[in-house]
Amino acid sequence: MKILVTGGAGYIGSVAVKELIRKKESVVVIDNLSKGKRELVDKKAEFYKVDLVDKSSLEKVFKKHKFDAVIHFSSYKAVGESMENAVKYSDNIVGMTNLLNIMVKYKVQKIIFSSSAAVYGMPKTKIITESHPLEPINFYGYTKLAMEKTIEWYHKIHNIDYVALRYFNVAGDGGLDYIDPNALNIFPVILEVMSGKRECLTIFGKDYKTKDGTCIRDYVDVNDLVDAHILALRTDYNGALNLGTGKGFSVMELVNEFMRVSGKKFRYKFGLRRAGDPGILVASNRKAKRMLNWNPKKKISDMIKSTFKAYGLDISKKD
Repeated sequence: MKILVTGGAGYIGSVAVKELIRKKESVVVIDNLSKGKRELVDKKAEFYKVDLVDKSSLEKVFKKHKFDAVIHFSSYKAVGESMENAVKYSDNIVGMTNLLNIMVKYKVQKIIFSSSAAVYGMPKTKIITESHPLEPINFYGYTKLAMEKTIEWYHKIHNIDYVALRYFNVAGDGGLDYIDPNALNIFPVILEVMSGKRECLTIFGKDYKTKDGTCIRDYVDVNDLVDAHILALRTDYNGALNLGTGKGFSVMELVNEFMRVSGKKFRYKFGLRRAGDPGILVASNRKAKRMLNWNPKKKISDMIKSTFKAYGLDISKKD
């Protein structure tokens, strides 16, 4: 297959490109490099610096290559920033529309879309299935939902097959030693604390209705996530699927696991709750298992170890 990977220089996209190349697929990557890193793109993939909002530049890539499918990772994804800069985040929707219009023109009939659990908003159940109400509470989540809905209409009208993969909390490293240049997620934030870049970790809230008062999240390894995208290329299923492990870890459990795996302690403190943070956010992955024959393999300790390796920090204590 010849596959276009948008956002293929980013954290998840670069791992997907590496794995597709390993499986002998022909891969073309586009990325605007606003956050992606050119050096992460496998040398066997053809690379173009293109922003999806630039429709003419995007179309030049489609004119040059006949694609069998698209894997679409490219988007802005900081929740807080989306609530301050709707103009920037509206490019997520514009880019998706441009991509789909060109796919129709050049008869590309399959897209795998990188969506998000943010489409659900505040959970109404402890375990979230794909039938949970779609009520995003931030503009980022809204853009992901709008993109899903747009794809769904292009499926109905233009017969484009699609799978929208709703990520929960992605963690770990895919063997490319990715270091987040603007760390917001807890794994890279903890590594910045342990490497001395930050003074301490702030845990937002300790009065949630959970076993230790801190938020519970479902962490899924980036390698398992990429496996799901590659499986989705060959499924006949059209629709949305959750990608998570179905298991939740509280923030304090995660902190303690980092200390256990590394044998090192680090500073943390408790802060106020962040607005819009649900106490529990855990995926049901039963549908992804059924439709894709997907099964996440990595444990939380695997994700921690690979993150340490990516950041070049020694682990003195092993399991």
